[in-house]
Amino acid sequence: MDTNNYQVLARKYRPKKFSELIGQETLISVITNAIKLNRLAHAYLLTGIRGVGKTTAARLIARTINCEKLTSNNYEPCGNCDSCISILEEKNMDVIEMDAASRTGVDDVREIIENVKYKPTNCKFKIYIIDEVHMLSKNAFNALLKTLEEPPPHIKFLFATTEVQKIPVTILSRCQRFDLFRVNNEKLIEHILQIAEKEKILISKDAVALLVRAADGSVRDAISLLDQSKNNSTEKIESDDIVKMLGLADRGKIYDLIDLIFKGMGQESLTLFKSLYSQGADCLIVFEEMLRITHFLSEIKILPSILEDPYIPELEKNKGSEMSLNLTISTLGRFWQALFRGHQDLKQSSFPLQTAEMIIIRLIHLSNVPPPSELIKEIKKVDQNYAKDQIIKKNEDNISNKTVQKNHDILNNSESDREDITKKNEEKKIRSYREFVEMFKKYREPILFTKLYNNVKKISFEEGKVVLNFEDVDDENFARQIKTLISKWTGRIWNVILSDNKTGKTLAEEDVIRKQKLLEEINNYPEIKKILSTFPGSNIHSIEKEGNSDNQKNKMKILKQEKK
Repeated sequence: MDTNNYQVLARKYRPKKFSELIGQETLISVITNAIKLNRLAHAYLLTGIRGVGKTTAARLIARTINCEKLTSNNYEPCGNCDSCISILEEKNMDVIEMDAASRTGVDDVREIIENVKYKPTNCKFKIYIIDEVHMLSKNAFNALLKTLEEPPPHIKFLFATTEVQKIPVTILSRCQRFDLFRVNNEKLIEHILQIAEKEKILISKDAVALLVRAADGSVRDAISLLDQSKNNSTEKIESDDIVKMLGLADRGKIYDLIDLIFKGMGQESLTLFKSLYSQGADCLIVFEEMLRITHFLSEIKILPSILEDPYIPELEKNKGSEMSLNLTISTLGRFWQALFRGHQDLKQSSFPLQTAEMIIIRLIHLSNVPPPSELIKEIKKVDQNYAKDQIIKKNEDNISNKTVQKNHDILNNSESDREDITKKNEEKKIRSYREFVEMFKKYREPILFTKLYNNVKKISFEEGKVVLNFEDVDDENFARQIKTLISKWTGRIWNVILSDNKTGKTLAEEDVIRKQKLLEEINNYPEIKKILSTFPGSNIHSIEKEGNSDNQKNKMKILKQEKK
């Protein structure tokens, strides 16, 4: 075999007609109609990920509009005329390709601007194809603006880029933009199988599916991987060969790993992961596969008909359907969030193996936590048991000389007992935040009472729900403690919500303000003014309420101070 004539498959099977460009039906429809109707724009911008056909589409447009044998009802280049052949061989002087990644300066653009005034030598249009146009400098873009807005009629600009967000809006507004899509797996698998058949490459469908998954919608990447796999195997290419070539982990073992994690089997999970690692699997790729499988399991729960897709390998269908039976959407959602966060941490870690193992341990502990719905059921069960205990205790306190029959009647919710229970429930209602805090003093929780009184700011309060700012409290269990105790004392569930709002005040601050206002009011009483004038240098220190059996009287402590 003459190795000098060998051409890589990605170049050999580059589309030479619009009909060979797969997965870009919208672009083909618009461009071909514009060609047939002779309504071509002066500038096109083609954007999309690598390997989906941006540069190829630009060359097809250049060949078609310059084709010497193009008929009015046709939009495909003939491929036989001098223009088509010279463009294919990259020898046409009127089709200028420029790589903006290597020619980013304003001088390169000025060269284009100076040449646009000259008419094409052999073709109908002079065409500039600028690849990776986002790499041009700011000055280069500015220099191009005027020419791009009003080019001569014989000039066409075709831009291609993978990062359209880096292109100034002034350039975007002067172009017709086309977003080229990732090619879906079904079309890409068919395309790769056709190329394999033409090249007489024996490859299994599961192996092609792995290649396509690794290509992530890029046609060029998929063909290049097929070319690489051909060189790695002289016989039929199986999925195991692709796994070894790409450093992937066995997909079946990834399913087993996720299954072990969901079952909370820590030792077995870490042993399997270390086995995958020792076989050459990349930690990051393992976690990417885990994310894809978690998404697939969620799809099965929402859309079971996805299992009928013929392009999904049987192994994945069987394991996916089996695992999804024992999982809920909420469980998968929580698992996805933790797994995604772990994947981000792993990207930045200098210790991939250790980080990956710690993430797996975290996922195992997460899988052992019951879902919120189960926790709510348990809380309700505890509340019901507590309410029953309170009723029995009250009944036992009220029973003195009653007979066993009367005790039975009370436990069966007699009318009088229901009135006592209602009365007790009314007594447990908390009508203000101050009453809420006083409960902790009443039930002898002095530390929590002090923190609530001095350090916690009330934002809002209603029966069963209180919104607080307790950023000054250095206790991570603070909210849980007060919620548990107040729910226990009142016989109902309370919501204690943390807020970063700083507009509220603590009870201590409210009392200081109240005391100050009361002192100001007292100082204006004629009797008080007379007393203070009699004892110069004196002032009112505090006001207290003193109770007796008849009524409540205000007692004022007047402290005599020396004049300063």
